[in-house]
Amino acid sequence: MRYHICHEHDLPCGEKRAITVKNIPIVLIHGRDGAFHAVYGLCSHQKGPLSEGHVTGMTTGTQNGEYLYTREGEILRCPWHGFEFDVKTGRCLADPLRQRIRVYPVIVDNHEIFLDI
Repeated sequence: MRYHICHEHDLPCGEKRAITVKNIPIVLIHGRDGAFHAVYGLCSHQKGPLSEGHVTGMTTGTQNGEYLYTREGEILRCPWHGFEFDVKTGRCLADPLRQRIRVYPVIVDNHEIFLDI
């Protein structure tokens, strides 16, 4: 079922918003790349409120001891224990086989944002 959430200009690029659809807590994220992502709003570790977490990127190392900051706006960090989730897949970066959150399809139609639940 498709649910109207907001107009795309209501959520600026790089920001997130907590919403509830059919009693399901969801975090809607407008990524820095312009894409919209929706994830389940509670951490799979101990149900921390992901809507209070930070949307970040990740640091990766190179062979030369240099570090690169990548994937800006694609990682959602739980405010309770720091578990980080990929907003595209829902997988936890530290434990991708056991810890994950659900992702929901986001549809942008004529500048309006819809969730498919």
